[in-house]
Amino acid sequence: MKLFQLLSAVLLCSVLFSVTGKSEVIFVSSQQEFTDARNRAVRNDTIAWRTGTYADIRMDINNDKITVMAERLGSVIFNGFSRAILTGDSIVFEGFQYLGGRLGPQDIIDISGSHITITQININEYTCNKYLRVREESQYVNITHCNFENRLNLIDQNILSILVDGTNPGFHKIQYCSFKNFDGTGNDMGIEPIRIGVSTQADFASRSVVEYCYFTRCNGDGEIISSKASQNVYRHNTFEDNPLSELVLRHGSDNIVYGNFFINGKGGVRVREGQNHYIYNNYFYELDDRAIFLQNDDSDRLDNINVAFNTIINCAEVILGGTGSDQPTNVTIANNIISDPIDNNFNDATGSETFIGNIAFGDLGITTPASGITLIDPELEVNSEGFFGLSSTSPAINAAQPGYVFLPQFMGIDSIDSEILFDLMRQDRPVAIPEKDLGSNEFPHTVLIQPIATESNTGPSYSTVTSVKTAGAPVADFIEINPNPVSDKLNIEVDIERGGRLTIHILDASGRILDTITEENISEGKSTLVQNVGNLPSGLYTVRASIKNLQNKLVNVQTVKLVKM
Repeated sequence: MKLFQLLSAVLLCSVLFSVTGKSEVIFVSSQQEFTDARNRAVRNDTIAWRTGTYADIRMDINNDKITVMAERLGSVIFNGFSRAILTGDSIVFEGFQYLGGRLGPQDIIDISGSHITITQININEYTCNKYLRVREESQYVNITHCNFENRLNLIDQNILSILVDGTNPGFHKIQYCSFKNFDGTGNDMGIEPIRIGVSTQADFASRSVVEYCYFTRCNGDGEIISSKASQNVYRHNTFEDNPLSELVLRHGSDNIVYGNFFINGKGGVRVREGQNHYIYNNYFYELDDRAIFLQNDDSDRLDNINVAFNTIINCAEVILGGTGSDQPTNVTIANNIISDPIDNNFNDATGSETFIGNIAFGDLGITTPASGITLIDPELEVNSEGFFGLSSTSPAINAAQPGYVFLPQFMGIDSIDSEILFDLMRQDRPVAIPEKDLGSNEFPHTVLIQPIATESNTGPSYSTVTSVKTAGAPVADFIEINPNPVSDKLNIEVDIERGGRLTIHILDASGRILDTITEENISEGKSTLVQNVGNLPSGLYTVRASIKNLQNKLVNVQTVKLVKM
């Protein structure tokens, strides 16, 4: 039995023998069986779909505190006119793939209940309205380890939509999800991968968090994330290879963009409207349109915009919104490193910005302020993964200056790094401001600078279908591990159709990479790698493997769970 089959079986058994002694696991394999099971299910029950492919399945789930899941993660595929409507509370919805269906103007997953967990879902090449919608009345919806990809119709509907109530914040979380391959022109087409709020909800506090997610080739709209409400946090995400789009604070105020990687694309962060926005601890690299763009807009003029502790390398300008009559006011740019620009470091200054403790290297592009920007080489060094950090002689070390504002604390959102006590890689920074380093990373770099969220560690833990046009079932597994549980030596058996670069990560329960095995040119066929895990404490770990072909394109990912005795 495959490991994930075993784990699913263990999960079902654990539900069956719960503390109440009354919960039930009900297996279903048709619309009628599901409807009957839902009608009889009570709190703590589980409805498990048998492995298979099903068409035109509608799941209306109005029960409270039940689980609806695939018998084995990723083994249940829905197509045709399949969708799910979750109106109950405390529901877990887990392990399904929605592939190649046609829903017309309907949403695939529509949520109006609260305390909902959506996990291990893959949605690919569906013709529909939205892939997933969270209604205003919902609170505490957690969307985790899902993949959203390739929606076919290209008409003004975003992929994942969170609506916001005017009285009660949502407190939603989108974590460890991947958003990939949305075709389009990058114009204002409304095909944003994530939209939080709408223009009429700009003043509503959402207090939602998007973290540890991966965005690539999201070209359906110019906005990868369209933030249209207030008090949201966007942190530790990776935006990579998005040639037509960027993260946009479109409407609303009091939003935080913290600790993200923006790599190889159009832009990083565009701030169009609102007050009290914070762009801290981010890494921008090779963005060909703009790294940061503060817009001059008369609808809700920008005020109190804070840009601090960022590293910006080989990018187009930071645009400051000086053209026009509604210029941003109270803009503070503090303790950043901006180096080797494509053209200039800055453009379109208002002349009223407050610059504090920045280093710039290359053409400044604006009139040099009396203070606040030092024109000097920051002496950056590239690491083994191609990312830049400070060298031991960098003038950015212990060079931070006070005067920037601390990040706000939003009730109900934990771990906001208010005083910037951590760097981009979650490495400790000194408490004393003059001992902090400029830019996004603290020297010495005891944690390798590289994206925390990647294509291989986000999305479902099973191998998802990459194209339903050529595949009707999940991609075959290519690794197995044994023994499991393990005490000392772990055998990782690999079986691949074509050679390439194999990377295997061992991660703890928080997603932190503890060990990495890399084979640059592994041969096709079967092979066995032996890894010593004797130094790991007892617990549950994740083994995640990825294969890239000779052109360095990701072709397969697989994740399994490991029990360390």
